[in-house]
Amino acid sequence: MERKFPHLCKPITIGRVTFRNRMFSAPMGGTDITNDGCIGPKSTAFYELRAKGGAGAVTISECMVHPKTDGSHAYHLDTAILNSLASFAYTADAIRRHGAIPSVELSHSGMYSGTYMTDKSRQHGLAQWGPSACVRPDGVEVGELSHEMIDEIVAAYGQVAGLAKRAGFEMIMVHGGHGWLINQFLSPWFNHRTDEYGGSIQNRCRFARRVLQSVREAVGPGFPIEFRMSGSELFEGGYTLEDGIAIAQELEDCIDLLHVSAGTYQRGFGDTHPSMFKEHGCNFYLAAEIKKHVSIPVATIGGLNDPAQMEEIIKSGKADVVYMARALLADPFLPEKVMANRDEEIVRCLRCFTCMAERAATATRRCTVNPLIGREMEGDYVLPAPEKKKVLVAGGGPGGLYAAWTAARRGHQVILCEKEDSLGGILRSEQALPFKYEMYQLAGTYAHLARKAGVEIRLNTEVTAEYVEREAPDALIIAVGSRPLLPPIPGLKGD
Repeated sequence: MERKFPHLCKPITIGRVTFRNRMFSAPMGGTDITNDGCIGPKSTAFYELRAKGGAGAVTISECMVHPKTDGSHAYHLDTAILNSLASFAYTADAIRRHGAIPSVELSHSGMYSGTYMTDKSRQHGLAQWGPSACVRPDGVEVGELSHEMIDEIVAAYGQVAGLAKRAGFEMIMVHGGHGWLINQFLSPWFNHRTDEYGGSIQNRCRFARRVLQSVREAVGPGFPIEFRMSGSELFEGGYTLEDGIAIAQELEDCIDLLHVSAGTYQRGFGDTHPSMFKEHGCNFYLAAEIKKHVSIPVATIGGLNDPAQMEEIIKSGKADVVYMARALLADPFLPEKVMANRDEEIVRCLRCFTCMAERAATATRRCTVNPLIGREMEGDYVLPAPEKKKVLVAGGGPGGLYAAWTAARRGHQVILCEKEDSLGGILRSEQALPFKYEMYQLAGTYAHLARKAGVEIRLNTEVTAEYVEREAPDALIIAVGSRPLLPPIPGLKGD
């Protein structure tokens, strides 16, 4: 088959491992993390869905390597914890059996230990350690890591990497970006040490080098080690792109893949996770520039979801791999659709942040455009219906279209009626707003999928009681849309 996006679909070998394409699933934290840091079954199913969807690699996030100095409620991989190794092994198996390469992100929050706790007040009771002593903006005191503690953390990275390999993971990602501990050492904003770990870029890279060397000793030659870094911290006082190039050059001999992200959570969340107000791929210039100065493969990330844009990034040599996170929540099967030249079926991420808001508030995952997210263990809910019915759907907005598509996939005879002359409902108004255009596109995608599934669409057709009686459906789905909510602001209706 002649592929529409040949460079994006081309396999790549990193270390001694070959990946089936250049579309990788970026680290995304799980939700049913047990109290002792094991991967719960819902999270295993969450990661497995990315593998089913055709991603070249799927990365588990985040495994905190040293709980004694990082009490974040995240994954821990420790043989002293019952079922810890087993939970990682089952997850690696779940990813690998679909042809994707399982990877795990090793991390340490440093001075931001406890960030992932739903009960934020508990952070204040944790020990907070960083490269330098300080007081965080929220009033939490941070202690300076001693040489003995640094040695212990470095060793922990190797120990956990070795266990991850033993569990069946085939790549290790060391998280050195976004304001976590390794980034704190790299950054002049966080790192004010005067010993061999502070000052020059070479000194600030020393901790990262030691960590990477510890991981290499544990996993051996040929096993892919990926280093995730911020190409620039993107704020005054942080390191620049020029510094990012120097950091990459300082560390490239220790790694097999350089993953270039951007910014820090603490001082630029909107840079690290571009919102709908930013251009897709707004950060890939960092990877493109750094790639000119290193000899190893480079990955990029940042609001990417358009196969044509990603193909151009790979084809033009700006990066060797593209990572997606939110895009694979909206449509886990995006890579498979790209590989099969079915890109018109891709459900685009709206970059609305529902996924992140839910995790922070309820420790679950949800997606505005994909109801399967967070419910992966319920299995394939679109099963053949035991009894085929005639279904009438009133309303051609996103809700009606999705309901019609689902009913048709179950084998029902589905008729969708829309009283206007076009589909999309309230989302039609979004075509005039560039940053919301993907909301307008969403209705078109749903309509395409509904038609492909066999839904009969009737425009300029209002569903009345008499119409329902005439059609005599077995089931009626009323999806006539919402009404705008006007906030109770005094004077809102005045001049």
